[in-house]
Amino acid sequence: MPATHAASDAAQRRARFPRGLKQPQSGFRFGADTLLLAAFAARWLKSGKPLTGLDLGTGCGAASIGLLLLRPDEPLRLTGIDTGPEMIAAASQNASDLDLAGRFALLLADVQDYRSPTPLDFALANPPFRVPGTGRACPDADKDRARFEGPGGFAAFARCAGRNLRRGGTLFLVHLAERLPELMAALAEAGLRTRRLLPVQGSAEADPRPGARGCRERRRPRPRPGAAAGALPAGRHPDPPSPGLLPAPRRQSPPRRINPAR
Repeated sequence: MPATHAASDAAQRRARFPRGLKQPQSGFRFGADTLLLAAFAARWLKSGKPLTGLDLGTGCGAASIGLLLLRPDEPLRLTGIDTGPEMIAAASQNASDLDLAGRFALLLADVQDYRSPTPLDFALANPPFRVPGTGRACPDADKDRARFEGPGGFAAFARCAGRNLRRGGTLFLVHLAERLPELMAALAEAGLRTRRLLPVQGSAEADPRPGARGCRERRRPRPRPGAAAGALPAGRHPDPPSPGLLPAPRRQSPPRRINPAR
C-alpha cells in the first residue's frame, strides 16, 4: 500500500477508535474501564519529556493505544506484555493499523517473572478483577482467564510494577473498589504507596458501586532502585465515548489525597 494511503487509513482508524480494534474471536472484550484507565494516565503523566511505560496484561492493547492517542505529540513509548499469543497478535495488528508500531512494542511474557532491561517511568494495569471461586464462571476459557486472577493473583501485578519502575515512577491501575484494602496492602508490600484515589460511578444519579474507584500510588524510599505507582479503580461505567472516543484530559481540581495509614 502506498505510504500516503497507509497514512490516510491510519488516520481514519484513529478517528474511529475504539471502534474497529482487532480482538480475538473468543476471549474477554475490553470495556469502559480500559478507556478510563487510559484517560486517567493521560491526565496525570508529566508532559514534555520522553517517558517509557509498561502495559501489564495488555490484551488487545486498548489502554496503551488510548493513552498514545490522547498524547499524540508526546515522546511516549510503551511495551505491552501478555500471556495470550492471540492477544499479542491482536495488539500488534492494532498498533500497526493505527501507525503506532514505533511507539508500542509487544512481548509474550508473564507479569510473574517479567523484567525490563531498563527501569521504566510508568506502568498501566487493568488486571482480572475476580478471585477464582467468586462470581459466575465463564464457559469460554479465554474469557475466564481475563476475568479471574491466575497464579500470583493481584500481588503478581503489584510486584511486577515494583521491580520494573524506576524510583519515583508511577503505576496507573483500575480495579474494583470493594477490594481496595486488599489491593493497597499488596501495593504496599511491593513498595508502592497510594497517592491518588478517583471514585467512579455509572451515572450522576447512581450511588458509587463497589469497585467504582480509582487511585494513584507512589513508591516509598527504598535502598535499592525502585518505582512508584499510580492507579485508578473500576466498577460499572457508562458506555465508552463514541467516535473519537476518549475525552481529552481536562484541567480540574486534583482528587483528594488520602493517607493510607488511616
